[in-house]
Amino acid sequence: MVGTARRYNVRGGGTWLPGWLRVPGRSTARYRFELERALNDGPAAGLSALAVELDLFSAGVADLRLASHVEVLREKVFSLIENVRQLGGMIHPPVLAEGLEPTCLSVAERYDLRLGLDLPDHELGSQGRLRTGLLVADRLATLEPGTTVRVRVRGRRFVRVRITEQRPGSQVRRNLRAVLLCG
Repeated sequence: MVGTARRYNVRGGGTWLPGWLRVPGRSTARYRFELERALNDGPAAGLSALAVELDLFSAGVADLRLASHVEVLREKVFSLIENVRQLGGMIHPPVLAEGLEPTCLSVAERYDLRLGLDLPDHELGSQGRLRTGLLVADRLATLEPGTTVRVRVRGRRFVRVRITEQRPGSQVRRNLRAVLLCG
């Protein structure tokens, strides 16, 4: 391209090469975990306490119209609690602590994806598991329901991730890659 300069790199900043996924860094993974904890411990816990107070209040209400209104409010609070927990799960899936396979399966089930996993026989280190899990979960969350996805993970210190996806009704397979330095 004449007159324009573009930087292509895999570590961070600049423009990404087609087919490469943006890898979450260590600080990003930590921040997302802390944000999910803050959502769970703050708004979700506060809304849960409000739901308990509404339950206690509704038990002492004799007026049927008022009791009905309290029940509607209680249902709205429960819906808000679930929304906050889902948002937290999208930021940092709680199942990441259980491992890469449960994380992938949980996210694929949530988004109605057909998932094939090809994971290493060995356990990844905590940073490798966390960052790889976030990378894969973020990608899976962008796909439309019914997409067929194959996730392949290899390596220990240099973790290589390859995600192959085929959208419903399409014959085209898209291959995406990432390399994480986890050592």
